[in-house]
Amino acid sequence: MDTFALDPVRALISRTRVAEMKSLGWRVVGPGEEGSFLMEGPELGGGPERLVQPLGSLFDDLIARALERADAIDQQTSRRAARHAA
Repeated sequence: MDTFALDPVRALISRTRVAEMKSLGWRVVGPGEEGSFLMEGPELGGGPERLVQPLGSLFDDLIARALERADAIDQQTSRRAARHAA
C-alpha cells in the first residue's frame, strides 16, 4: 500500500515521433487526429514525485523578492521627493 499505482498517460503523438515514443515504452492505442496517433505510455518522469518542502515554502522566495522590489521603489520615491523639496 506504500507504492503508487502508475496510471498510463494517453496523448496525441505526431506521426514523426511514434518510433521515438515506442522506444520509450509507449504503445499505439489507435488513430488520432490528422497527422497523429493516440498513444499510451508510462507516466512522464517515471511516476509521481513528492515535494521535499511543503507547498507554502515554494512561494517564500517570490514573496521575498517582491518585498525587496517594493523597498527599492520606496527608497527611489523618497530620494526623488527629497531632491524636489531641496
